[in-house]
Amino acid sequence: MERGPYALGINAFVFFFSFFGLFIRALYKNGKYTSSDLAWIIPITLILISFAIYDNPFLKMVSIPILPAVFVLCYSNALLADKKGTYWNYGFIIKIIIRAVSVFGEMVNSAKAYVVLIIPASQTNKRIIVRIGAGVILFFVSALIIFIPLLSSADAVFSQKAQVITEWFERIFSIPLVYRSIVFVILSVVLFSLFAAWSKPLDFIDKEGNNKQFDSIIVGILLGGILCVYIFFLWIQFNHLWVGVLPFNFKETEQLVKSGFWQLLTLSIINIFMYFLVYRKTVPLVQKLLFAFTIVSLLLLASAGQRMGLYVAYYGFSYEKFFASYAVLYCAILFIWLITQLFRSKRTNIIKFLIMLFLWMFAVLTVFPVEQFIFRTNIALHNLRDSRIILNEMKMLSPDVLMLVKKNKEKGLLDGEGYDWNEWIREQENMLAKKAWYERNAMNVFSQLSKQGKQRKRP
Repeated sequence: MERGPYALGINAFVFFFSFFGLFIRALYKNGKYTSSDLAWIIPITLILISFAIYDNPFLKMVSIPILPAVFVLCYSNALLADKKGTYWNYGFIIKIIIRAVSVFGEMVNSAKAYVVLIIPASQTNKRIIVRIGAGVILFFVSALIIFIPLLSSADAVFSQKAQVITEWFERIFSIPLVYRSIVFVILSVVLFSLFAAWSKPLDFIDKEGNNKQFDSIIVGILLGGILCVYIFFLWIQFNHLWVGVLPFNFKETEQLVKSGFWQLLTLSIINIFMYFLVYRKTVPLVQKLLFAFTIVSLLLLASAGQRMGLYVAYYGFSYEKFFASYAVLYCAILFIWLITQLFRSKRTNIIKFLIMLFLWMFAVLTVFPVEQFIFRTNIALHNLRDSRIILNEMKMLSPDVLMLVKKNKEKGLLDGEGYDWNEWIREQENMLAKKAWYERNAMNVFSQLSKQGKQRKRP
C-alpha cells in the first residue's frame, strides 16, 4: 500500500492475464470465439502487458477502472449470436451496464459457495469439522498463552527450543498475513462473482432498427444556428485563435492556451454527441447541414490542437499536456471518420467505432514509452533559442526514465537548473531496492542491470 501503483509489476500482469485467460478459454469452449474477437483481445492484452514493462503510475491508475469497463462491454458483445451486426445504441449500453452491476447479485452466491467449500453441506460433517476446528484453536491458544510460557520459565533449554516454535507462530499469524488472508478471501469471492455474472449467455434485440426520425425543422434550425455561431467565432477570433507566437508572461500564456484549449475540446465532445443524435435521423438537407457542422467542428479542434502545439513548443511536455495532445489526436481521427460516414449508404455503428478507437489508442499508449518520450522531447526543445522549458519540472516522472536521467546528467545536460538530480536518482533507486521481485517490471530490471554494470567497471 505504501508504494501504491508502483507495487503493480509482474504480479499484476500474471494476475490479470490469468483471469483474462479464463474468460477467453470459456469463450472458446462455448463455441463463441471468432477471429473478429481479436479486435478487442489484442488491445486488452497490450494493456495487461504494460504492467510488466513500465512504472508509469498515471497510466496504471487509469488502466485499472478502464479494463473492467471495456472488457465487460467487449466480452458481452462476443457472446451474442450476431456479434458483428449488433448495433451499439443506448439500449445496448444500458444492457451492458445492467450486466456489469449484476456481479453484486452474484456475490452472495459466491460467498455461499466459498463457505460450502470449507464446510460441507451435511449437518453431521459440519458438526465434526466445527468441533475439530474448535479443539485445534483451543489447543494452540492455551499452549501459546499458558503452558509454553510456564514450562519455558521452568527450564532454560526448553525455553530456547520453544522460542523457535513461538517465533514461527508469530511470523505465520502476523498482521500482514491476516491482511493478506482477508484480501485473498475477498478477491476470491469477487473474481468468482465476475466470472459467474459476465460469462452468462446474452441476448439483445436491436430496437433501433427502424432508425427513429427526429423533427427535421427543429434539428435543422438548431444545427444551423450553432453552425453560424461557430463560423462567427472562427471569423472574429481569427487573429487571436491561430496565434503563431505566445506571450512571454506565463499567466497570459496559460490564459490564452490552457483554458481556451479545454473549452474548445469540450465543444468537440459535445459536437460528437450531437452528430450521433442527428446521424441518419433527418431529411437529406439536414444531413448536408450536419456535414458542414462536422467540418467546422474539426476546425475548432484544429485550433485547440494548434494552441496546445505552441504551448508544448515553448514550455515542453508534462503529463497533462501529453495526454491532452493525445485526446486531440483521438478526436481528430474520429471527426475525419464521421465525415466519411456521411457518404455511405449503410448505417454506421458509431458508438462501437468510438469505443474501439479509444481502446486501441489507449492500448498503444500503455506500451508506448510515454515518460521517456516526454523526457527526450523536453531535452531537445530545451536546446532551442526561445525555449522556456524548466527541466526540473520533470522530477515528477517515474523510474522509467532513471537510465535517461543518469546518461544526460553524465553529459552535463541537466546542470545549471538549480535542482540536485542526485537526490531524485537516490529516491528512485531506494524505491526500486524496496520492491519485491514480483513487484518489478522490465524497466526496473534494466535499471538495476545498468547500475550493476557500471559498478563492475569502476576500479
